[in-house]
Amino acid sequence: ADHADVVGSGHSFNHLADTTGTQLTVAGLPPTVEIDRDARQARISAGLTYADVAPQLQAAGLALPNLASLPHITVVGACATGTHGSGNGNAGLASAVGAIELVVAGGDVVTLRRGDPGFAGAVVSLGRLGVVTALTLDLVPSFDIAQYVYDILPDESLDANFDAISASGYSVSVFTDYDEHNRLWCKLLATEPPPGPSLFDALAALEPYNPVPGMSPDNTTPQLGLYGPWHERLPHFRAEFIPSSGDELQSEYLLPREH
Repeated sequence: ADHADVVGSGHSFNHLADTTGTQLTVAGLPPTVEIDRDARQARISAGLTYADVAPQLQAAGLALPNLASLPHITVVGACATGTHGSGNGNAGLASAVGAIELVVAGGDVVTLRRGDPGFAGAVVSLGRLGVVTALTLDLVPSFDIAQYVYDILPDESLDANFDAISASGYSVSVFTDYDEHNRLWCKLLATEPPPGPSLFDALAALEPYNPVPGMSPDNTTPQLGLYGPWHERLPHFRAEFIPSSGDELQSEYLLPREH
């Protein structure tokens, strides 16, 4: 039998979707988003990106609690690869999945729901169990958020206050060039008081920044404390722009916080 692998939006840095057999895409599936306001759930078809889904949830007064920095990635692919957003109180994107539908190698359509044996492994399966055709997502009421950028965060302050910095907003990111230049992205809920002109010895930015050096801030979501809906603030990059040049080297490390 021919070996087959499924590709989503193709954002992964590894060779997960590469194959010597057949490469499948679910981009041609009917793009459905079925929202149940009372249950606070949405059933979405595979192939849809967060940029496709989020505005429809917002229009229904609902939201996902967390998003990654890119809205261009498919929801199914992001969940299957354990993609995360940010925030001490926010879980990874796969935590929103309440049910998963997939076609297994024999052709059967299998549905697993939270609590079923093997459910968690099926959601973050790296595409190894079959072709995911739909997910049901658990939602929360829509919320507004604003992001503030602080520049020139000293290394000493970052080291001394790491826990406090990571807890300083609903979603927090720190970007560094490894040369004494750190920049803090702090995203606060509309219910939280705005931060001051300095934060952990870093100074509030007076103009928008792009996390990728040399790239235009036009590509990024609004900063400077302008409140807006969750899906237009939690990602760093706007859905209508290419997020980066593709020339940068991206790496990710998972370390115990005390280190």
